[in-house]
Amino acid sequence: MLLSLLVTLVGFYFVCSENTLPSFLHVCKRDDQHLSECVIKSIEYLRPYLIKGIPEYNIPSLEPLIMENFFSDETQTLKIVVNNVSAYGCSNFTISNLSINLLNHEVIIDVEIPQLMIEAQYTLDGKILLVPVKGTGNLEANITDIGARAKLKGEPYEKDGDIYVRHREIKLKARVGGGSVRLKNLFNDKDKVLLTIINDAINRNLQPFLDQLMPIIENALGRVFLNAGNGIMESFSFNQLFPK
Repeated sequence: MLLSLLVTLVGFYFVCSENTLPSFLHVCKRDDQHLSECVIKSIEYLRPYLIKGIPEYNIPSLEPLIMENFFSDETQTLKIVVNNVSAYGCSNFTISNLSINLLNHEVIIDVEIPQLMIEAQYTLDGKILLVPVKGTGNLEANITDIGARAKLKGEPYEKDGDIYVRHREIKLKARVGGGSVRLKNLFNDKDKVLLTIINDAINRNLQPFLDQLMPIIENALGRVFLNAGNGIMESFSFNQLFPK
């Protein structure tokens, strides 16, 4: 999510370069021998603006980062749907590596986030610990030590006599160090003891739970931000986005 957003910003730096620059934008020249380092510094300078978002470039607010219809999954015994997700802590990211290949239209970015606090709504239907469960409630998660890498590959095409670049796919891979999950209101607070047992069982087996859901999360986020990235990249020619 955040990775795809930062990849989108790489294109955003150069969108305004031919015109009057907004006060918050630090531009990196195309022939800069330290282009990656320059872009990282520019993103750091943009951090306060990312917290609020930049609507005119389809860049959402990072605090919170809101996603609807986040994911759904189904096993032999349980179906879970999680939506209306708000994530807090995305703005505390650290960029550990960023590389740009202008000739091949490739961007690779590695990001570390120490902690994410997640609030969402869930719907459960099935069995947990052989106990029938069915209901809707609130979910709270504390996820720690998040690391992720995104690879974005573009392809040039001609439009109106100019060369543009579109991105067909984004490959996003994330890892999570640990955390905890808490389901609320599962039994309408009528059986708090059973709810505590179920939450304890989920957290004792949290890593397999996260491993099962991470590919779904990665795919969903990749699609959302691929569309956002192309919204910028396809609006300007390559020469506008990456001036000499």
